[in-house]
Amino acid sequence: MMLSRAKPGFKLFIFLLLAITAIIFLVAGTAFAEKAVRLVVDGKEISPDVPPQLIDGRAVAPVRDVAEALGAKVAWDAGSRTVKVVAGDWLGQLAGSLARAGDEFKPAPDVKGEVKKLWRVGEHRFLLEHVWNMDYSYFLCDAETGEKDLIVGFLESARLKEAGDDELVFVAKGGGDCGDYSFPYLLRYDVKNKKLSREELYLTRSVAFGASGAWEHVFKGVSLKDEAVALELAVAPEQVLAGGHKRPFTVVDRRCTGLTVRIYGVRCPKSSEGELKPDHPLIERISWRALPAQEPVANEDLLKEDFPYGAALKSAAIQGPSLLVEIDTRGEPAYNIVTNSTRDLKLIYTVKFK
Repeated sequence: MMLSRAKPGFKLFIFLLLAITAIIFLVAGTAFAEKAVRLVVDGKEISPDVPPQLIDGRAVAPVRDVAEALGAKVAWDAGSRTVKVVAGDWLGQLAGSLARAGDEFKPAPDVKGEVKKLWRVGEHRFLLEHVWNMDYSYFLCDAETGEKDLIVGFLESARLKEAGDDELVFVAKGGGDCGDYSFPYLLRYDVKNKKLSREELYLTRSVAFGASGAWEHVFKGVSLKDEAVALELAVAPEQVLAGGHKRPFTVVDRRCTGLTVRIYGVRCPKSSEGELKPDHPLIERISWRALPAQEPVANEDLLKEDFPYGAALKSAAIQGPSLLVEIDTRGEPAYNIVTNSTRDLKLIYTVKFK
């Protein structure tokens, strides 16, 4: 059987069909190759919603998937049509650069300190801890604008307690070059409103405060006022009154059934020993007595402990007479101590419980 010769029109049709088929396979192969581009970050393959592609010989991948795989954060600013990427290790990078630029954080021309720690605060702020000797200063810095605000100066003698996006909390004890420190208190910094507030702190642990070089005092008595224990001291008559009225060095030892308050540099009359049994919901008994200059220093670990609770002393060799007040309590209530000086050179310790 003889096949008839194909007509020229039929040949053209077959050629066009084959050409179209080749183009379809070529396009499909190219598309398949583009879809097959793999995205690997730190050895781990990533499968983004929008696959990476080859465009004009360049590999193009979604920025969010790559950045977040590296630990960075990505934000889209619709107003300025800007993609903002903050590197995952930006705190480590800032630590090095800020340490090199430490001069910007000197509280005085002759002060040489260093950037010790950084904490992230929200999306674009960080808290910087600058330390010189035992003086700690805290700056809140804006990573976008470069602005640096001193929010807690070294005179507060503060240490960071909590760092949140909206609030920063510090435990401080005040003091200055004279070494006169208060009972610890709280500092709260409102990040949004840029306001620093102070409030009393109640503790269930031991603490040391005051100044080792304070004036010598004379013990005047113990009383109960507004459900608080009042310890009254007066400046010794022969004292040279210079440098302001400093708090005597004070160590408070917290016990499960109360606390003892030892105030150094206090002379007591011979008849100063005594006790009170007040009608109080938390206090069972208050007693006091004089201790001689040779009385050993107690709780040396606390004296060497860092701020804000310890005294950060290199040596616990404290000499001189002292007053010991013991307050026995029901249970283990938290306590606070406020010290106030009067115009007639008296110093009142007010011990409160709750």
